[in-house]
Amino acid sequence: MLTFLRSLSKGILLLVNGLLALLFIACCLAPRMHPQQWWFTGFLGLFFPFLFILLFLFLIFWLILKPKYALFSFVVLLAGIIPFSVHVSLRYNDRFNIAKEEKSIRLMDWNIRHFIPFYEKRFKPNSNGQHQLIYSEIKRLNPDILCMQEFLSMPGKGNANPLNVIIEELGYTYHEFTGENIFGTKQSSGIAIFSKYPIVNSGLIPYPPSEEGNSENTVFADVKIGQDTIRLYSMHLKSFGFGEREYHTIDDIENDTQDGESIHLLRKMRNTFYWHGIQSDFIRNEMEQSPYPVLLAGDMNDVPNSYAYARLKGSMKDHFLEKGSAGFGATFNSATSNMLRMLPTLRIDYILSDDHFETIQFDQGGDGISDHAFLVSDIKLR
Repeated sequence: MLTFLRSLSKGILLLVNGLLALLFIACCLAPRMHPQQWWFTGFLGLFFPFLFILLFLFLIFWLILKPKYALFSFVVLLAGIIPFSVHVSLRYNDRFNIAKEEKSIRLMDWNIRHFIPFYEKRFKPNSNGQHQLIYSEIKRLNPDILCMQEFLSMPGKGNANPLNVIIEELGYTYHEFTGENIFGTKQSSGIAIFSKYPIVNSGLIPYPPSEEGNSENTVFADVKIGQDTIRLYSMHLKSFGFGEREYHTIDDIENDTQDGESIHLLRKMRNTFYWHGIQSDFIRNEMEQSPYPVLLAGDMNDVPNSYAYARLKGSMKDHFLEKGSAGFGATFNSATSNMLRMLPTLRIDYILSDDHFETIQFDQGGDGISDHAFLVSDIKLR
């Protein structure tokens, strides 16, 4: 009887190990599979780090009990080394130096969530204290170029309008803002690029139309730096558009007996992954036509093991991987969902650059100000 139980236990463990391996291989292939045809690959990308850890634990387990079985997990894990490398920074870096190197350019990117305080669920963007927290971080870091997603212009506030404050008080003479009117008010929401260097050309690059909306169109700016000109794209791929209904479903996933709510959530996510594929193709095609060295910054709303990330990154450098602190570098922290708040792997904001740039240093921060971390990178033109 004891022998039978041991054999049964071993068989079950091998079966679980095999199923995890199959899912892991599918995750490794996800960045190569367009979500227009393979919609489920968007979900696979979310689970990649956890499957990697589980397979690694199986590897250790078999090495202790049955070393010959460990070879299987080892070979499978080898297939995931490259996908794993875009998730985790293994570098130990010195503390970010506020003083810039000579001839370096400091770029800052931040989704500021319409100036809504982190723990505020309702739309109340007129909190002066929240504005000051954001301005203080900008002043402290003093970037040369500043990209902001979900930026809100409030003309009714006069000189206190964030657009005026950043231009006039913080000294960003040059800017490009292509906001759209929201909530039937004079307030406009969109992507803003601010620069202390001259912007010689700029504009909006509208995405292919989506019935559901939830996308801020990409903005570009050609920035003149000395004798050189660079092209900066600031992006915000389609948001998932989660509200209290969806966050409740996520947080109560273990106890949720309402299949309809789970199906609603999955459909919403599937549709968003679908549009991420279309939008990332669109931006990549735009970047390939740039006459200048390219920087891409913004909120991708997708993790590194995704089609969108692979498509946009291509051969470009990811500044977090180049100079970021060790770890997963999560940039999103949900103010609404307890489940999402516990995930350490939601790195969805990025700064990418082509080979014309050298990354000097990189940092991220701003915890508790927005639901997104800010990214800041010092770069040099080669």
